[in-house]
Amino acid sequence: MSTLAYPSADFPGPPSVALEVPDGWEPAHAPGTTLAARLPRDGTFAPNVVVSIKQCGPSFRIEDSLDQVASMATSRGGAVSEPYAADLGGAQFVGCDATWPDADVETVLQANLFHLVTSGAPGAGAHLVQLTGAVGGADAVTDYELVREVLTTVRVTPWSDAGRPVDTGVVLDGNADA
Repeated sequence: MSTLAYPSADFPGPPSVALEVPDGWEPAHAPGTTLAARLPRDGTFAPNVVVSIKQCGPSFRIEDSLDQVASMATSRGGAVSEPYAADLGGAQFVGCDATWPDADVETVLQANLFHLVTSGAPGAGAHLVQLTGAVGGADAVTDYELVREVLTTVRVTPWSDAGRPVDTGVVLDGNADA
């Protein structure tokens, strides 16, 4: 009998992601995010960066994510930029900026970047790494450059089974005195 495991070479795990944030930024936690950080501000929009990693099937296309961003922005009365390419830490991202009006902060501007990490396992899907940097309000133009600087520090490392535990064939019986 064979044992299947996750993560493994047959079922690769998600990539790891790291970002460098300036002093004063703090971690932010929200459902559906892998990691996030923001520059806290009282009474105004807090510039923030969000990373999410999602599993997707073998037929997934980054264009699907770009279309979702466009749909969201236009549904809010906004628009998106033309797609652009970015090499961030050796990973090829495709992105677009989205903007829309907001009753609380006047305008929200998002930089959205997508990178597909494939496993190479036959028939296996991939992991979509999405980076989103958001700014709004009176400081949006200045904050946009700050958020872009944070996004450029991203490092994506595909999962590898090189560090997986080695099966030694030893069976432990739970007896600490053995």
